[in-house]
Amino acid sequence: MATNLKLAASDSTGRYVIEDREEGTFRVAREAFTSQAVFEAERDRIFNRCWLYVGHDSEIPNNNDFVTRKVGGREVIFNRDRKGEIHVFLNTCPHRGAMVERQAKGNAISFRCFYHGWAFNNNGTFGTKMQEGDYGQHFNEDGCANLPSAPQAANYRGFWFLNFDAAAEPLDEYLADMKDILDIVSDQGPDGMEIIGVDQKYSVRANWKL
Repeated sequence: MATNLKLAASDSTGRYVIEDREEGTFRVAREAFTSQAVFEAERDRIFNRCWLYVGHDSEIPNNNDFVTRKVGGREVIFNRDRKGEIHVFLNTCPHRGAMVERQAKGNAISFRCFYHGWAFNNNGTFGTKMQEGDYGQHFNEDGCANLPSAPQAANYRGFWFLNFDAAAEPLDEYLADMKDILDIVSDQGPDGMEIIGVDQKYSVRANWKL
């Protein structure tokens, strides 16, 4: 049975994947690896709905440690607060949308946006010092001025993931048998898993599939 997958009508046929199980044929159009339209469709249908790896808790071993990175096309802050609780925040100021933390890693009890000076405790709460009356009487009663958290964040064996879909299935269900692999990785040494060194970064003119 032949199956055609149409992600976006940006080529003459509108088809990017052609699968014919009876003939043993599976073809992927070259444009699927480079098309921005295909990539945006995949980001919407895949990366905005599935669990994405953020980091390992050994990367932020101490209270107030943080790292910043891009996950699923969005900047995030992965950190421990003053009490040692781990958070995953969107690295976006709720005031005007500027990037809040611009350092790759560090140790900080607060984060401050350079644009208008809004500051946040490292547990995400709004922490800007202001005079009474500077903002409305009920300012931030609903938490709208706090640093936004990822809709979902969870970990398995110290491997932290986020999900941009608040209604997505729990991480434990999503990982399924992959947990066996993470167990093997975590239990290779007597002291458990630890991330050492720095990131290795590179870029290619293609999307994630290549």
